Amino acid sequence: METRIEGANLPFIDILIFAVIAVLLVLRLRSVLGQRTGYEEPQDKQAKEGSADKPNAPIPFPKAADKTAKISGSGMDVLRQADRQFDEKDFIQGATAAFNMILKAFAEGDQAQLKRLLSYDLLQSFMQTIHDRTAAKETLEITVDEISEVSILNVELAESVAAITVHFHTTQTRIARDEHGAVMDDSDTEPREFIDIWTFERDLTLADPNWKLAETESADDDS
Repeated sequence: METRIEGANLPFIDILIFAVIAVLLVLRLRSVLGQRTGYEEPQDKQAKEGSADKPNAPIPFPKAADKTAKISGSGMDVLRQADRQFDEKDFIQGATAAFNMILKAFAEGDQAQLKRLLSYDLLQSFMQTIHDRTAAKETLEITVDEISEVSILNVELAESVAAITVHFHTTQTRIARDEHGAVMDDSDTEPREFIDIWTFERDLTLADPNWKLAETESADDDS
């Protein structure tokens, strides 16, 4: 009798034991899954880092550099202080090329070319001369036969606007013709020596690296 009762109660005891084990496992898993590990970052930090990966997130640009202080003074050393990339040899080559282009454009009345190479005030003066020549139906031919000397005479800076005065010693042939194509002065048909003193200017605070002709002086050299 006792043996039969014990055998009948065994399945119930087994079920009870398994149920207790299952409850303990669930509680154990919940305690583990609900904890933060030492390697987990706070949620607010994760949200911030996640937003940085988005393609539309703003990119912080560096602040623009302050403009170079404006410099005034005289001489090549002052110019090099204001423009450390200035090269005298390159400038002489550029001034020589500009000399040829400006004379050619002036003779041909090429306003677009002159606008690129002259300051505003000098451009107005050149264009007035060209206008008067055109109104009189006259033409001008200028040929630079030889450039014997190109040298820098003076360097001035006024609030970082640099002015370089250049001496040109050249041999040129200049022929002016009237409306009928006749030479207006027979003495000008032969090559002659010219001394031209040109001043080029550039604002060193601007990104534009080009120098523009601002002033001209000319005197014949018959020696």
